[in-house]
Amino acid sequence: MIKIARLFGLLFLTSLTVGCTQRIKDFGESFKFAYHGYPNVTKSWEEIQRLPYASMYAQLDGGPRGFLVLGFVEPSQHPAPNLKWLSAENEMLVTRDGRLVKTVNLTQGNLIKTIYDSPDPLSYGLLDLPMPQSWSYHIDWQPNNHSGYQARATFERGETSTLDFNGTPIKTVSFYEKISIPELNKQYTNRYWVNAQTGRLIQSHQYLAPELPAVTLTYLKDYQSED
Repeated sequence: MIKIARLFGLLFLTSLTVGCTQRIKDFGESFKFAYHGYPNVTKSWEEIQRLPYASMYAQLDGGPRGFLVLGFVEPSQHPAPNLKWLSAENEMLVTRDGRLVKTVNLTQGNLIKTIYDSPDPLSYGLLDLPMPQSWSYHIDWQPNNHSGYQARATFERGETSTLDFNGTPIKTVSFYEKISIPELNKQYTNRYWVNAQTGRLIQSHQYLAPELPAVTLTYLKDYQSED
């Protein structure tokens, strides 16, 4: 059971200029995705498209769903930038190519760093890759200052199904990412759903690290680079 704590507040709405310090405006949207019993946030497609900002839903370990708007875009050493999704009380989720690579101020623990040993299959588009597809990376996480652990992962193609995507039925193909941490003899599985026609990642269920919660992300409106 996730402890009810400080995971709430007002979302921030910001401009999306890569690599620049950005002004933050009060978005006025409640962010309580760890508080069980809090009503799920649902936005209509009209509301989502009306906002000129990337957005997604986030749900921590089966708790209520929060609506997040992209706060910052920062360049990384990889082709894809780091996308930072913020709340008013300084909780932060960082994604790259749809993968959670860092979290800040989550009460159960945080993914501190993700370092790739090889290109992330998510960066290529899972529909276009032969399966199974293996890769590896290193992660740091807290509590207890776990640092430099290698994660070995293998993607496998799963079933085809229809997913209710914000009220619209979408035919999807699921992919399972089976992850092991050899030094700790720990295993867990992430799951990804992509649009069967376009290959776009539309939802994921990702664990932060061994024995830490999972976050379900639904990618509503993608970030569009100004380059």
